[in-house]
Amino acid sequence: MEILRYLIFLYCILGIFVAGGLFYSKDVLGNKYIALYILCFTLDQFNFLYETSPILKLYPHFFLILYPICLLLGPLLWFHFSSIIKGHDVSIKNQLWHFIPFILFISFFLIPLYRLPGLERISFASERFLDYIMPLNYIRTTHVVLYGVIMLIVIMRKKLLQKHPKAIYLVVIAIIYFLTAIIQSYLTAFANSYTDFAVYYTLAATIVLFAGVILYTYPDTIKEFQIKYFKNSLKENDKKRIIEKLEKFKSNTPFFLNKKVNLTELSIQTGEQKHHLSQILSEQMNISFNDYVNATRIEYAEKLLLNPSYKNAKIIAIAFESGFNNNVTFNKAFVKFTGYTPHKYRKEKES
Repeated sequence: MEILRYLIFLYCILGIFVAGGLFYSKDVLGNKYIALYILCFTLDQFNFLYETSPILKLYPHFFLILYPICLLLGPLLWFHFSSIIKGHDVSIKNQLWHFIPFILFISFFLIPLYRLPGLERISFASERFLDYIMPLNYIRTTHVVLYGVIMLIVIMRKKLLQKHPKAIYLVVIAIIYFLTAIIQSYLTAFANSYTDFAVYYTLAATIVLFAGVILYTYPDTIKEFQIKYFKNSLKENDKKRIIEKLEKFKSNTPFFLNKKVNLTELSIQTGEQKHHLSQILSEQMNISFNDYVNATRIEYAEKLLLNPSYKNAKIIAIAFESGFNNNVTFNKAFVKFTGYTPHKYRKEKES
């Protein structure tokens, strides 16, 4: 089984690169969350290699440092999952409670151990494995399984397979996550040695990294697959109606200038289902909700830059007036939709 350890190490290196590529990718919705998920999964693998090798005794002070990181896997995948459903990146600010188990786990169970020197920590874990470490293992695996169950319940209750344009992708990641969580739970209870976990990490890493590479290299593959092989939930007349509504609604400038604008509000304003709007934007108009909002804001910003009343206004003032939170985001969006920086655009038009 030693060859599996080398393979897992190779996956760890690859995982870091895939996570980095996804983190800065603009083509994958919820990219930062899935990137952090892959990074945390990679660190969990590194921890497995470290704790089952002679390196443990050479550097014992790292023992159990990465042990709680699997409690971040569920929340991070859930944020990515939610971003796909809603059609825009979800904000963590209102969902910080997802990290409470992670914080409590460290505070109550691990900090007392972290106070011990490395070798004493290893000795304690060995002596108290059944009555202290194993219950912690059960807490970790239960937490992982719980998020898998939640995602599957959401898919069934919201009937995403009939409604959402990326339902196949959501189902696939939910099922893969749930099955790997179940396998991890089984091994925690019945594994005979670390070699059983080596097989698990090898298979899980293969699946996770394959999905990550597909997402990074071919971000539209899942959407194209579903469009081709699964029945669309919208009729042609409905599509045409929604597209016309969205085109007309672009004239509602105050709506788009609101910094808290989201797909739910657009659904309320247009009287259309949120998942239908997301479907039309991505499939028919080939644009994400964020780009749809930003494109409208940039059109408004162009008018301000050419307005004599704003001739002496600073670029940052134009950015705020157009609904952007900062100058950097404004500049990037402006270049994306006009090909110019705001300053160059104003200068060229004036001349």
